[in-house]
Amino acid sequence: MSRPLRIGIIGAGMAGQAHAFGFRNAMMARSETPISIELDTIADPNLDLAQSVARRYGFARATADVDALIASDVDVISVALPNFLHSDVLSRVIASGKHVFAEKPIGRTPEESAALAELAAASPAVTGVGFSFRRLPGLAALQQAVGHGLLGEVHTVRAWYNADYAADPSGALTWRYSQEQAGGGALLDIGAHAIDALQFVAGAISEVSSATLRTVITERPLAAAGAIGHGGATSSETGPVTNDDIALLTVALETGAIGQITLSRIAIGIPNSLGVEVFGSQGHAHFDSISSGEFSIFRAESGDTAFNGPRRVFTGPAHPYFLDVAAMPGAGVGTGYAEAFVAEIQEFLRCVLAAAPMDTDFNTALRMMNVVGAALKSSKEGRSVPVNDLVGQPVG
Repeated sequence: MSRPLRIGIIGAGMAGQAHAFGFRNAMMARSETPISIELDTIADPNLDLAQSVARRYGFARATADVDALIASDVDVISVALPNFLHSDVLSRVIASGKHVFAEKPIGRTPEESAALAELAAASPAVTGVGFSFRRLPGLAALQQAVGHGLLGEVHTVRAWYNADYAADPSGALTWRYSQEQAGGGALLDIGAHAIDALQFVAGAISEVSSATLRTVITERPLAAAGAIGHGGATSSETGPVTNDDIALLTVALETGAIGQITLSRIAIGIPNSLGVEVFGSQGHAHFDSISSGEFSIFRAESGDTAFNGPRRVFTGPAHPYFLDVAAMPGAGVGTGYAEAFVAEIQEFLRCVLAAAPMDTDFNTALRMMNVVGAALKSSKEGRSVPVNDLVGQPVG
């Protein structure tokens, strides 16, 4: 395509703003094929919010009419809405034939996700999903270490996501705390990233052996009209929280390895930490997003054991994505959460320009959602649940 790709975003909340940040900075990529885009429209039913986000991130216009954006002549639509709105909006964007980049999760259940994956598979357009943590150079380097066999045969993997955005009981009862609207609490809201990170690094999960879900803060004040984000305004009335604050999963992988996934949205004092730790027959590696500019790796070697231990590696130009997102591309300057959104948008746009599938497509989102579905079933029935027994299965 000789002209710039025209970009529209549906949803001006926290995730939509992160997408806007990614698109705004996408052209800094050092690709052989330059990325050229026009920031066209932000659409959100809250027009004041849409206008504010369009102004802040350099989009040409804002609208409250989502249907008008879908029917417009933009080339790409990014969708970042509350979970319960994704199925309807994504299906209409896919039907329009436009390239679509969706925030996770695409659906609230395996069945809802499978229906969208089927629509995406039938579309000639590129359909991608934002599993942004994969684009952090340290986590991507860890995945490469496992893939290249540097740790030997992996037998154990641990993933976690601890956050404290829900630790305050006075926080508003938004859609995130409704099982019907969200599809899961910590298990899906942050667990989507931890589950995907584990599968990205160590391989597909075949079975949820056990799952324990707990709701610690059982009531919250109702959200005031127009409340946005974790710090939204509240009313004097309260309502019940119907999904989990904490989730603990034991899983089995197709490779034969076993793993644990621990999730908490009420981890006071830990604002945002996703991590993966892998143990193999020849070494181990560790990554924590709260120190995203580094990772550690140990490889068993002969020699003086007094001086042989894990090495702390600072990310730099030798690691994936770094050169395309670092403001000053030298080792040790660090990249973080914001740069991960830039990298995922860059990767998506490269796929659009090359008419190639994205590595995090709707099937990737479905595979994650199948694990969530198996965990919910395991928790409810108190038994091991094979992931492949669920209705929703990858297509295409």
